[in-house]
Amino acid sequence: MKKLINSTLAKIIAVVLSYICICALVFSAGTTAVMGYYKFYFSNAKTVKEEILTDMAYKEANYIDNLIDTEVNLNSYYEDKNVFYVITDVESGKEVNTNYNGESYIASGHSTYYHYNEYEVIDQNGNRYWESKAAPMYDIKIYVAEDMHHNDLFSVAAKIVEIGFSLRYAMIFIALAALIILITLLCFLYCAAGHKDGEVRLNPFDRIPFDIYTGFVILAAVFSFIPVFDWADGSLIWLIIAFFVLTIDYFIALGYTMTFATRIKTSTLFKNTLIACILKYIWNILKRFFKWAGVIFGNLSLIKKTVFLILTVLVFEVVGIIIALNTYWYIPELLVIIIVFVNLIFILGSLYFALILKRIKDGGEKIAGGELNHKIETEYMYGDFREFAESLNNINEGLKKAVNEQMKSERFKTELITNVSHDIKTPLTSIINYVDLIKKEEPENENVKEYIEVLDRQSARLKKLVEDLVEASKASAGVLKVELSECDPAVLLTQTAGEFEDKLIKANITPVISLPEKPIKIMADGRHLWRVFDNLMSNICKYAMSGTRAYLDVKQEGNRAVITFRNISKFQLNVSSDELMERFVRGDSSRNTEGSGLGLSIAKSLVELQGGKIEILIDGDLYKVTVSFETVD
Repeated sequence: MKKLINSTLAKIIAVVLSYICICALVFSAGTTAVMGYYKFYFSNAKTVKEEILTDMAYKEANYIDNLIDTEVNLNSYYEDKNVFYVITDVESGKEVNTNYNGESYIASGHSTYYHYNEYEVIDQNGNRYWESKAAPMYDIKIYVAEDMHHNDLFSVAAKIVEIGFSLRYAMIFIALAALIILITLLCFLYCAAGHKDGEVRLNPFDRIPFDIYTGFVILAAVFSFIPVFDWADGSLIWLIIAFFVLTIDYFIALGYTMTFATRIKTSTLFKNTLIACILKYIWNILKRFFKWAGVIFGNLSLIKKTVFLILTVLVFEVVGIIIALNTYWYIPELLVIIIVFVNLIFILGSLYFALILKRIKDGGEKIAGGELNHKIETEYMYGDFREFAESLNNINEGLKKAVNEQMKSERFKTELITNVSHDIKTPLTSIINYVDLIKKEEPENENVKEYIEVLDRQSARLKKLVEDLVEASKASAGVLKVELSECDPAVLLTQTAGEFEDKLIKANITPVISLPEKPIKIMADGRHLWRVFDNLMSNICKYAMSGTRAYLDVKQEGNRAVITFRNISKFQLNVSSDELMERFVRGDSSRNTEGSGLGLSIAKSLVELQGGKIEILIDGDLYKVTVSFETVD
């Protein structure tokens, strides 16, 4: 079925068959209707034949009227026809002309030929005019011969009646069969409409605006049906013209309904109309206008907005008054006074509200901008406006208190860390120095040598921890000095990788560096950015799986330079990327490796101090850190 729906040949065959079916349906249904009118299904063949020939005889009698006016020789005209005529003078009752000699006939018809007498008439006003009055002149009778020896219209009609009577029930069956087949073919065509190569596509006719297409179809119907019915005279030429015109109309209607089905499937029925295009164009203009008006209105101050709204209301009122005057021609003076008084109260009230709101808005913006000592003036404020302004002033006091407490807390924490670090450094320095002195004594006891190595390693670790703690505190507090300058992250990354070459070899990790073809410039502090790269490379050496590769990339994405560090973790990462950014959190949950857990926290603070972003992605054992900065043109 899918192949048939997508087959152009199948659609052409279906169109041709549908045309044959519609022709068969029209012919059989029309024939059945005519047979029903002449009682083919309720009488015998002889009775039906007599009734039809009788109708033809009446028409033939009327036709003789025209022949009499044209002075045709009736004997010659009816010499080879199965028709007898008798023309009698109405006034005398005598036969004027006939070819009937008493032959037997199967049907007869009658008509009267009139002549017109003209006479002058004078009305009551003395006006003269001519009137004509019809008077019967001839009585015309037509007899259709029972034995038809000539081949004329009457003999053909008699044969058609005989054949039609034998096929009267077959016509009903043909009509029903043609109707069923036609419906099936039309359903197939509507289902297959638009299908091509397994999808629904619009052909050139489907792209014509549907309302224009509909107008064309209506015009085609009007210009085809009107002439056909206006020129209807039953002649053979008329039948051929009517058949040709109706055939064209059928194909136009079929194409119209098929494009309707295609547009429904592709949801373009309303979209692809001239009306929709006009409405869309108008809507776009209105959107631009309202957007433009919104921008202008949004940039106005509160006072100007209020004045604008007041003027708009007044304009509508003036328009309403003008309409009322044009409608009623009178407005009571009391009503005018009331309108003026109400407008005055409305204008003054609106301006008062606008001024009060502007004062509150300006005061709130100053407080939000950091002017914590600013006070909103509440004079001439009443009700909710005064309460709201006083609440903002109270918030001001609360903000000042909260900021002071926050600053005091930050200073206390920084001083605490600094003092404690200083207190730890003094004994720690002594321990390191004495361990160094003991090492120089070269004790002979192997156990003592081992103890000294442990003391040396742990004291160095403790010193690094203290230094990281101080640096992390300063970085998070934002007290580090940052000097931004133009630098190339690719060069700095290459230098950092070179300094870690020995550590990477020792950890059995192969670095893979990918650099851009063109230099990328960013604004950063080279010392702090190097510390970020140093921390990230140190993490790779500590936590990357031995025998794997570490990928270091620098590339430009849009207007940002992106530096990426990727490696496979030797430990199972059971923490989220957000948790790894926190202080003292390490990927090695067993804490068997050296490290303070402050490296990523320090790196994050340093990157943010320089205006960059840092992100961590964990996918199974894949560990990825991305550092990005805006590029400099």
